[in-house]
Amino acid sequence: MDDTQLMLMELSTKGYNCAQIVIIGGLRLMGRENPDLVRAMGGLVHGVGDSGEICGAISGAACLVSLHAGKGLDNEYPHPDGLLIMDELIGWFRDEMCDGGEITCSAIMDAPERAMNRLCGRLLGASLRKATDLLSQYGIDPAGGMPLP
Repeated sequence: MDDTQLMLMELSTKGYNCAQIVIIGGLRLMGRENPDLVRAMGGLVHGVGDSGEICGAISGAACLVSLHAGKGLDNEYPHPDGLLIMDELIGWFRDEMCDGGEITCSAIMDAPERAMNRLCGRLLGASLRKATDLLSQYGIDPAGGMPLP
């Protein structure tokens, strides 16, 4: 088990949801904490407000990409490839992690390999890695913040 998996397990045992775990992992790469952001990510629990919709691992990864590539201040501009990065991230998740099927929390939780949350743990680690890999591929340092113009 690598350091990322250990961190994910630790956060899970502390009661954080999937989206929160991914964003905390991304914040730790940056050497930051942001309790307000982590609390806000709580709204994505079990597929957004416990609805069973979009998986928290991928929605957390999408938020992590946006944390680096999105607009947050009047004098900032989103990264020109931000939507392309999102598209690649979601496509990868659907094709590689969900075998081309649904990316909803409900569908994932109903998967046979879910036993003892193995699937969810795998999705968390893979989504965090894929988001940071894509950021790097597009010239964005996942350990740094969004540069100001």
